[in-house]
This record gives sequence, structure tokens and C-alpha cells, in this order.
Amino acid sequence: MMIRAAAVKKLIALVDRYKNEVESPVKDNWKTKDDGQLWAAVLGQIAVVGSAVSGISLSRQLEGQEQSWYIGLTSMSQKARQKKIHECLRKSGVRYVSADLRRCRKTPAAALNFELLQAYGGPRKYFQAVSEIPVEAWRIAVVGDELSYIKNKGARDLLIGLGLVQNAIAFDLRVMGVLGFVGIDLPPDIAENKVKYKSLESEIIKKVCDPCGISGGYLDRIMFDKYSEIIASQN
Repeated sequence: MMIRAAAVKKLIALVDRYKNEVESPVKDNWKTKDDGQLWAAVLGQIAVVGSAVSGISLSRQLEGQEQSWYIGLTSMSQKARQKKIHECLRKSGVRYVSADLRRCRKTPAAALNFELLQAYGGPRKYFQAVSEIPVEAWRIAVVGDELSYIKNKGARDLLIGLGLVQNAIAFDLRVMGVLGFVGIDLPPDIAENKVKYKSLESEIIKKVCDPCGISGGYLDRIMFDKYSEIIASQN
């Protein structure tokens, strides 16, 4: 697809306006985190599906306790671990986590991801392996394929936050809202269609990020963090 010049101009103006107010994602940020914090980042990516607020709530619930909680989970049986994860998600008010564990999709997905991370020797070793994949697009593809409930957009969001990819944009509802606001007509299947997704992402990076001297991940964070302010400015 082709982004009209007017939309490109508006996005560049947003970068100029907010670049001093939003922190840029730190490259290799994952290296500063322990296993518990990395596990919380993976769990948080499941939590935000359907509601960004759910991720914030979960983060507050786990703040300062990530490592101890993670260590506790490693010593539990699969059944007990799944129950504990479910309790945490429910207590945090995460969307789409039903009271009946048997009807919940997010909890089993989280439990499967925990087991995958453990199979690598823990979250730090998993993301070490991801960091050794030489191409960013491959890193996104691997994480999107391996981690349950974390797909195309979610893999980008997770890896941007951990500093494992730079030239990527996570088209969540807020980011798509900003893109629509500046006049970009988004295909209705943009989130699911990997070809259209990559095409739009590449064009935005080429026409907006490169001229501004910023990464796609930084533009992503500007649009996400300043969504409400940007949308309010149209009134």
C-alpha cells in the first residue's frame, strides 16, 4: 500500500512534538532483567490481548515480586502452577480470564509458555537464544510461532520492549487509532495478514522513521504512549 504524503507529514510532526517526552526503547534491555522480570514480560503480553489496561494492572500486581513468584512457580506441579497463574490473572482483573479455569484460554497459554521457557533453561536463556538469531524479522517469526497466544503483533511488542528488535511496529488498537487519525486507510485484516502488515510497517519505517532518525520501535512507543493526547487534539 502507499501512504499519502499528508499522512507522512502528520506522523513526522507527531515525532517532532513528542520525541522529547517519550523514552526510546533501550537496545538489549532484556539483559538488565532477571528471569522473573522476563517471565512477567511474557505473561504481560498475554494479559494485554483485548485490553492494554490489563497489562498495566498485572504489572502493578507483580511489581517487586517477579523473581520470587517465578522461583515459586518452578517448584510447583503443572496443575498447581496453572492454578497459581490463573489466580494472579484473575486478581489483576485481566480481560478474558474467566472465573472457571476450565473455560479460560489465557491461563493454559501462559502455562505452556512457562514450560517452553523452562525447556530452554529459563527466560534469560530463551531470550539469549532469540538474540542470537541474526535477522530481526526471524526473531519476530520465531517468538510468534513458539509462544502461545503471542502472535504477529504481540511478538513485535514484546521484543521491542526487551530491546531485541528495533525496526518493527506493533499495530495494536492504539497505534492503529493514531494511524487512522493521520489519514492512513488500514486494511481490515492488517493484524492477521502478514504480507499487508509487513508492507505497511516497512513503508512507515522508510518514509517516517528513517527521515526522522528513529527506530520503528520508538515511533511505536510514541503512538502508544501519546494515543489519548493525539486523538484528543482533533477536537
